[in-house]
Amino acid sequence: MSDTSSAGARTTPDEITAAVVERFEACGDPRLREIMQSLVRHLHAFAKEVDLSEAEWQVMIEQLTATGQITDDKRQEFILWSDTLGLSMLVDALANQLPEGATESTVLGPFYVAGSPLRDYGADIAEEEAGVPAWVHGRILSTDGEPLEAELDVWQNGDNRLYAVQDPDAPEEHLRGRFRTREDGSFAFLAVRPVPYPIPDDGPVGKMLEATGRHPWRPAHIHMIARAPGHRTVTTHIFDEESEYLDSDAVFAVKPSLLRHFEPHSADDPETPEGVEGEWVSLECDIVLTPSAEAGEPVDRGRTH
Repeated sequence: MSDTSSAGARTTPDEITAAVVERFEACGDPRLREIMQSLVRHLHAFAKEVDLSEAEWQVMIEQLTATGQITDDKRQEFILWSDTLGLSMLVDALANQLPEGATESTVLGPFYVAGSPLRDYGADIAEEEAGVPAWVHGRILSTDGEPLEAELDVWQNGDNRLYAVQDPDAPEEHLRGRFRTREDGSFAFLAVRPVPYPIPDDGPVGKMLEATGRHPWRPAHIHMIARAPGHRTVTTHIFDEESEYLDSDAVFAVKPSLLRHFEPHSADDPETPEGVEGEWVSLECDIVLTPSAEAGEPVDRGRTH
């Protein structure tokens, strides 16, 4: 009987990686080929670096499966993974290297809903009681200081720590809206003072945070998207400078330039907005957009959602 124990060389881990990378050479899309080959190299390098076991690989598969199962039209667990691993903010930073003076961007987050109602100047975005009233006002400007004809898309959570998309009892259009600026670039709306809230932590991402000694909390903020013809759209947050968790945001989105002061007012303040009873706060917040040509990006023609 012949000895077959040495017939043919053993396949090494590096050869497996090389074979997978080579398999993508036939891809006709150069960018897709670059991405897939780099993904394979880095994914394989990760597995080699940590000496990934079969049991650990199985856990990873189970968590990805659970992520797909819990994701629906109201919850995006894959985005939560991206956010909590800092990937969302990294991609945002790579895509938005804006000049000095322009409002910095942050992540969109998993609770944005397109098609918010177009509301009048100064309108209330709270369809029901949701916390301390907050008069938010400011201007949308270009980097040269000129006022812009723009649209501001805003959404936030209420004092129950939920966004409307998470709350089955809340009206669909609760705590969100779109506003058009006046000729001087000004905007204003009545919101509520945001409160810190935890990202959904009853799924795979929550298990990861607990296992690694991390918390799921986000500091208080209001989401905004500013759009203006001829200018680069910016997606950002405005953070309450007095909030908890500014130094440990679960999704790494806090930037010092986005911290703002919410000024407290008494119930008898003569400038109390119409319809407001009791104590309230005000927030002045200008947003500065970059002309598209300066940013090296296609012109935003003022598309709305």
